[in-house]
Amino acid sequence: MPDEQKANVIKEIIEWILYFVSAVLVASFIQSQLFAFTTVHQSSMQDTLSEGHMLIMDKISYSFSEPKAGDIIVFVNGENTKGFTNKYKIFIRDVKLRFKKDYRTNRLIKRVVAVAGDKVDISDGNLYINDVLQNEPYVKGITPGLSLSYPLTVPEGHVFVMGDNRENSMDSRSFGPISIDSIEGKAVFRVFPLSKIGKP
Repeated sequence: MPDEQKANVIKEIIEWILYFVSAVLVASFIQSQLFAFTTVHQSSMQDTLSEGHMLIMDKISYSFSEPKAGDIIVFVNGENTKGFTNKYKIFIRDVKLRFKKDYRTNRLIKRVVAVAGDKVDISDGNLYINDVLQNEPYVKGITPGLSLSYPLTVPEGHVFVMGDNRENSMDSRSFGPISIDSIEGKAVFRVFPLSKIGKP
């Protein structure tokens, strides 16, 4: 093979490697910083979400606004998800777990029921926010208070979250209000199953 032809082959191989690396970098940036697929691994959000449902998570909205009551959020309990470095570390850890066919047990999907400054009270299986009985048509079962004492006020920088399956959910009633810094994003679209595609 002539030297010029060898040089062209090597150049083409290098270009393909650069294209591949660039594609991986762009995909990892999008997945770690902007939007990501996530899978439901718990039954705590039934009947809204069931195990195996796949969601698109918006990771950028909460950079410009605060979570609101009613939002379905994805958070990594006990970890800081804010900032480029923290998000990328979580992404790399997720990739490693996927290779082991495993997943994070501290990544939870819950509904925000109260934000900073709100008074939360649970009485006779009902939820009250700022002394107003909440109309929650999505809730499965009654709402037991579990291990906290009520009423309580949600502190600054935190939200109070619950699963829709109130009798079978580990949430703020067990571990308290969660830090906004642990929130990865908002569940904005369900892509699987196809029969339930759309906003969750």
